[in-house]
Amino acid sequence: MSGGPAGPVPANGGPTAVAVRTAEGLVLRGHEWPVDGPAVLFVHDIGDDLDSWGPVTARFASCGFRVISMELRGHGLSEGDPDPARLLDDLAGLSAEIAASFGPVGVVSYGRAAVGLLYLNEEAGAPVHALLTPFSGEEMDWRGTRSAMRVILGGSLDEVRHRYLDRIYPKILGHKLRVSGASAAFGPQLLEDQPQLLEHMVMFMRRELIPYHLAWIAQRADQLRADGAAAAPDRDDPDR
Repeated sequence: MSGGPAGPVPANGGPTAVAVRTAEGLVLRGHEWPVDGPAVLFVHDIGDDLDSWGPVTARFASCGFRVISMELRGHGLSEGDPDPARLLDDLAGLSAEIAASFGPVGVVSYGRAAVGLLYLNEEAGAPVHALLTPFSGEEMDWRGTRSAMRVILGGSLDEVRHRYLDRIYPKILGHKLRVSGASAAFGPQLLEDQPQLLEHMVMFMRRELIPYHLAWIAQRADQLRADGAAAAPDRDDPDR
């Protein structure tokens, strides 16, 4: 993953540009708020771009998270052609790349892309998810879904997506929490219309993602100490 140096949020409150190269060589681009906290990946739905998040990502970063908002292949400034069939590849690749640099990742998405999160888990570096009004017109292969920690948010007045969520929620694997707001909005607009849902999402990430993040920091510290001990000269060695 390439981009600006880690550190506090820039003085103007804006993000820095970042790029991730996929296994096949495509460069996916986005923005990062380089906060010293757990990494949370925001991925827009198919057909949108990172601008669809509006003020949501900046607000989330202000809560102490390293927010990384990426564009799918063929969307926005990312390379390649739009390809819904490669959605899961992009989600898994982005999660794994970010996790390699910053530890276990929380992932946030909406619509069809949010449904794709059901196929991710800790093995991809993404143990915690937030699904905003997940919706897909296609039948799912539930055999491929994975267990993770998930909060699912929707608008109770959005009848189509509300019924869809009623149907899929019992089949979602792992620890899950469903939260609704009295709104017909969906996706990022739901969080702007119902600010308490954004607070629920922040609290969920704090409760579920921070323990993963702290364990990763401790593991890295142990490895650094072990590497330092292995590299230190043996003081009892007469030849030193």
